Amino acid sequence: MPLSILVVDDNEMTLKLVSATLKGDEYEVHTASSGAEALQKVGSVRPALAILDVMMPDMDGYELCRRLRQLPVTAHIPILMLTAFSEIDERMKAFDSGADDFIAKPFQPQELLARVKVHLRRTQTVSAEPAPEIQPKHIAVFSLRGGVGVSTLAVNLAVGLAQLWKLPCLLTDMAFLNGQDAVMLDLPLRHTWADLAKSLPENIDGEVLQQIMLHHQSGLDVLAAPKKAEEAEFVTAEQVTRAFDLAEPQYHYIINDLPHDFSVTTLLALDRADVILLLLAPDLASVRCAASALDVFQTLGYPAEKIHLVLNWIFGGKGVARKEIETALRQPVKVVIPNVPEALVTALTMGKPLALEAETSPAGALFEDLAYFWSKEEHRASPPAAPSPALLRAQERVHKRQQQKN
Repeated sequence: MPLSILVVDDNEMTLKLVSATLKGDEYEVHTASSGAEALQKVGSVRPALAILDVMMPDMDGYELCRRLRQLPVTAHIPILMLTAFSEIDERMKAFDSGADDFIAKPFQPQELLARVKVHLRRTQTVSAEPAPEIQPKHIAVFSLRGGVGVSTLAVNLAVGLAQLWKLPCLLTDMAFLNGQDAVMLDLPLRHTWADLAKSLPENIDGEVLQQIMLHHQSGLDVLAAPKKAEEAEFVTAEQVTRAFDLAEPQYHYIINDLPHDFSVTTLLALDRADVILLLLAPDLASVRCAASALDVFQTLGYPAEKIHLVLNWIFGGKGVARKEIETALRQPVKVVIPNVPEALVTALTMGKPLALEAETSPAGALFEDLAYFWSKEEHRASPPAAPSPALLRAQERVHKRQQQKN
């Protein structure tokens, strides 16, 4: 049975072009020339996806999108916005109104069709039967000092893992007060942890959890930090525990981007972590914060092999030498991330993590290799019969390094 798609635009030519692009065995296209007409039709059409124009006379696409999100029949369907405006503020308006994607006019029919298929495929995956229970690997990325690249590492590691193994991966942004993982992934903040704060822990189930996930093009799912700072205090330890309990049987990897504190919710993630990546920069303040964190970890009884020191060389010039840091902390530095400011600024500005550019970017290849390094041992030992392009690249680089050592 074909899926229903609702297209709303006051331009007859656009309606015809979109309809011609989508009509076929898979889709049944319904059109409306105004927001009011669209709202009248949704009950009978029950669309699986909606495509909205922004500039309409009676009600613009942003307002229509907000109203569709308030209706039970369209609250969770993918909504794409079509507009001649492509500025960043227009994109933000679209995402703030509840849209899932933004396509600038004039559009390429092949691109529109591809995006429709991607969003519908994700919707069908969420509503499918639950996957067999799996044992996740929890990776916590942490530092007591801000500005050392915790979110950058967490986001790129999560994207890398999703692309390597093509298995369910979850990134949780637990910096509830000011987390920016969704922005770094160019994802609309349609849902966040704050949505869970509206429910008692016992009322949160797998369906509720899946409904608030953001979905990235890499295949990664994201639990985003609240939009507003004042919403942070309403996310409780009980709700976080419930979310973890529900997510663990569904995801092979859960990467937790943690705030710079030892709050109750931070400790919940650290307690569950199989690996803690303790990040620091080559400066005395970072070393001191890392030493404090290690003291707390020891007090909490975390095994030493669980903790990996990661030195992010955020300076363009000299810093505290690696050997001096290792001596001060009495711990080896497992990984050094080189200084790549221009690449990182571009990635942050565009919302395109470097791990997405692993095929052509040395910095992207590094993050892909780090994802491979921190993958499950059984995944590395028994790779899939049809490996992903990312896995093939990582394996080839590992093989070259082994040859060079020999």
